[in-house]
Amino acid sequence: MTKSVTILGASGSIGTSAVAFLRLHKKALALDRIALRRNWRRAMEICLEFDCRVVAFEDVEAAQSFSAHWNGPKITILSGPDAAAELATWKADVVLAAISGSAGLPSVLAAIHAGNRIALANKEALVCGGNALLELAREKNVPVIPVDSEHSAMFQALLAGQRNEVASLILTASGGPFRQATFASMQAATKEQALAHPNWQMGPKNTIDSATLANKGLELIEASYLFGFEEEKIEVVINPSSVLHSAVQYRDGSMIAQLGTPDMRSAVGYGLTWPDRLETGVKPLSLAAMGRLEFEEVDGVKFKSLSLARQALREGRDGPMIFNFANEVGVAAFLKERLRLTEIADLIETCLERGTGKFDGSLQDLPAICEAVYYHCLDVLAKLKSVAPT
Repeated sequence: MTKSVTILGASGSIGTSAVAFLRLHKKALALDRIALRRNWRRAMEICLEFDCRVVAFEDVEAAQSFSAHWNGPKITILSGPDAAAELATWKADVVLAAISGSAGLPSVLAAIHAGNRIALANKEALVCGGNALLELAREKNVPVIPVDSEHSAMFQALLAGQRNEVASLILTASGGPFRQATFASMQAATKEQALAHPNWQMGPKNTIDSATLANKGLELIEASYLFGFEEEKIEVVINPSSVLHSAVQYRDGSMIAQLGTPDMRSAVGYGLTWPDRLETGVKPLSLAAMGRLEFEEVDGVKFKSLSLARQALREGRDGPMIFNFANEVGVAAFLKERLRLTEIADLIETCLERGTGKFDGSLQDLPAICEAVYYHCLDVLAKLKSVAPT
């Protein structure tokens, strides 16, 4: 039986990987619905190829352009800021949540409320929603399958044993473009340098997060919530090749790791088809050609965001949410050349120190609370002396 798929964020890097995977399995998986921000031309290409039944745009003008140029079969067009969340409520066998940043939270919540299984590529939704989001998923009997390559690897490695047998989770990082750089060179880094990731092709936000290792901070928080382990049981090491995606250390001394060519089609494919595995089109990893695996410790001075994520997770309540939004605000400011790359972590630290006290750990009024925390972080940014004039 063909399974129906909805992609939220179809034109991003994860969405593109998903489309490439689905292209291989049109008889088994039907791409019925897609949501995009504004790329209506890309939407037309996808809808024509997969005969999609519904397309949603955040940008109203993009929806109008799509409608004016569409000459394919009958299709439903949704538009506006709530379009993705509305699309997520339509019944599907699996919803791939791939909208970047906190903007993806409402659609994830909508999909869970509708009882749709989630393939989760949006780490910020879980960082902000925390255990309350997972509890809602359990109440609705909705599986949440991780799509981030690191969490997919942990998810698979954890199948090898029982929870009480786990000694630690091992989260790997590539080290990004500044792995071998000095702190001074990171301070002077341009956005062009920060956007030049050595291993992965991602959107600007995720690429900058990788350059500062804020992405590992977000992933550490996500892993703690997703798998139910305290932060002190989650280690982070650098694997420059990005071949070992993550591992689990068991109490008997065994380490179960997931390795593969660094290509998101592997994790996306598994997230969409779990518990089955289908061909992804990814070139198999050759251990002989690889030769060896290299690992390094994380430089805590260069990559302060990681320790701040641990702090945020220990503090709980609004700590992880503040970490997420302070980083989001800081990345945007860096891309506009209002902050240095290393000052993103300074902004996170200041925002955490000031707190908000707004989040009680429940989902009640969560979108409004997220908005309030976001503006709290913007206010902190505006008052920083280091911020250059726009």
